[in-house]
Amino acid sequence: MGRQAAASVPVLSREQLRLCVIAGAERVIAHREHLNRINVFPVPDRDTGTNLAATMRAVIAGLRRPLPSLDAVSTTLATSALAGAQGNSGVILAQFFQGLREGIGDGVHVTVDRFVVAMRHAALRARQALAQPREGTILTVMSDVAEHLGAHREKAHDFRALLDEGLRAARQSLAETPQRLAVLRHAGVVDAGALGFVHFLEGIRDQLFHGADSHEDDAPADADLPEEPAVLASDEPLDFRYCTEAVVRGADLDRAALLETLSSLGDSVVAAGTEEVLHAHVHTNVPALVLEALADLGEVSTTKVDDMWKTLSAPTLDGHRAGTALVTDSVCDLPVAYVTSRRIQVVPLRVAFGDEISLDGVDITPRRFYARLESSTSLPTTSQPSPADFETLYRLLTRRFAGVVSVHLSAGVSGTADSARRAAQLVSEETGVPIEVVDSRTASAGEACVVWAASRAVEKGLDHAGCSRVACVAADASSVYVYVPTVRYFVLGGRLSPLQGRIARLLRVLPILTLRDGRVAPAGKIFGQRAAARRVLHLALRAARTLADPLFVISHSEAPALAQRYHDALRKRYPHAEILIGSAGPALGSHSGPGGATIATLDIALVDRAIADEQQETSL
Repeated sequence: MGRQAAASVPVLSREQLRLCVIAGAERVIAHREHLNRINVFPVPDRDTGTNLAATMRAVIAGLRRPLPSLDAVSTTLATSALAGAQGNSGVILAQFFQGLREGIGDGVHVTVDRFVVAMRHAALRARQALAQPREGTILTVMSDVAEHLGAHREKAHDFRALLDEGLRAARQSLAETPQRLAVLRHAGVVDAGALGFVHFLEGIRDQLFHGADSHEDDAPADADLPEEPAVLASDEPLDFRYCTEAVVRGADLDRAALLETLSSLGDSVVAAGTEEVLHAHVHTNVPALVLEALADLGEVSTTKVDDMWKTLSAPTLDGHRAGTALVTDSVCDLPVAYVTSRRIQVVPLRVAFGDEISLDGVDITPRRFYARLESSTSLPTTSQPSPADFETLYRLLTRRFAGVVSVHLSAGVSGTADSARRAAQLVSEETGVPIEVVDSRTASAGEACVVWAASRAVEKGLDHAGCSRVACVAADASSVYVYVPTVRYFVLGGRLSPLQGRIARLLRVLPILTLRDGRVAPAGKIFGQRAAARRVLHLALRAARTLADPLFVISHSEAPALAQRYHDALRKRYPHAEILIGSAGPALGSHSGPGGATIATLDIALVDRAIADEQQETSL
């Protein structure tokens, strides 16, 4: 049965545009639960419908009353969506609306031609909001619709015809999303965000045809779609735990630079908005660092940090597990960007200032920790992760990986490795997936060297046992030296009496520390800060003399200038060496205080020989 004849809609007035957007938003909200059920990308956490619905409620709230101009309608649409956006798809949609506003501009009404141009601009702007755009998602459907309308403009004599044409293209693009994204194909569903966008277009089209008879093509886009995924992919992304969002306001905000910064801290990075306000979204393991990076740009508001692991759908595994996962703890002072890029999982230690307990890197950053430490009259405490913390991570990793290697802080100074072993035994017995726990017998930059070696073994394709043995080789061969700029924190922690502390300060005596056989040990006593700092560099250079291909890891406790001087001196002596700089966290910082630094060394050639030996053994 065809539609009743309806008056042509050659242009959209400001009120028509407002009502169309509201109708589209209400359509998305009505399909929220189904969108949640089919959500498998980027994380199967069943929240895409909820996030899109929240974004659309913000839009409806902004447009609830008639507005005085077309510019007011489009601007309110963009700003309301930006302020209320939630989730990956919600922030992308907010950027789409921002592009639509820019394309529509001001005027009395919107013509078909202007709307087509605005749609293309909106689709482009949405794509620019992502650090790594993926095809088969809401972006693809937006782009396909925009390009189709531009290519078939002559078929659309008015907005009703235009929306019909656009909706056909949207549904076709939606149906093809499983062919463009493997995780959708494996699960037997279309992309949830893309389906939400199609529902939005359906609502707009229905508003334009309000009062007309139904047509068989008017069935919603999800009418014949599965209610649930057939199976969740065994390679579902589990690398990042926290969905972190915030709005930042400032002057001349650089979205491209923000995308690059956030990409070093996680994935699923989206930044929507203008030069004055940006809504950022990222999946990360260090939400505190994300929020700190945003605060460096401007005023941060509307922050949201969700633990995605709590809502992950339990997968139906197909028996396919491959590769080796690598785990460490937050005492490992590798650069965050290095850890992020190699998908190394970090279990945080707990930091307590009195009764206030924070997770290292999750709730508190090194910068904030050292600021509080300087003003504190008592020493904060750190505590190891519990076995339950490791169990949660290990169970998730055993969904996808054939083995796990977990490298941790020396058992001589912490029970972290013991907690990891207890959890590993339990989870291995449950899942049949082997989990090797390695005591690095060191800490800070030294532990970073051992984790670096294990990561290199993982990249070379060694199994869990081979990676574990390579890590043990590195643990035996690494060296570490610590510069402590003051004995104040030794006194606060009870390692020196107040009298000893006064004498040390009077004589300007500072200890140089190292780790031997897994325990902190003195490597010398030096008079004065400058001499002590130079002594640490001298010891590191002396250790490197016997190395064929030295790796240096520098960590610092809010002393970037000192770390850079160390870097420059090492680079001058070893022009081609790999040198990494990381921030020292609370475990080291509570003893050394701000201003300290550590240099660790390891022979890359030794690690590579160990890897080659493992590869040869495997091939026999």
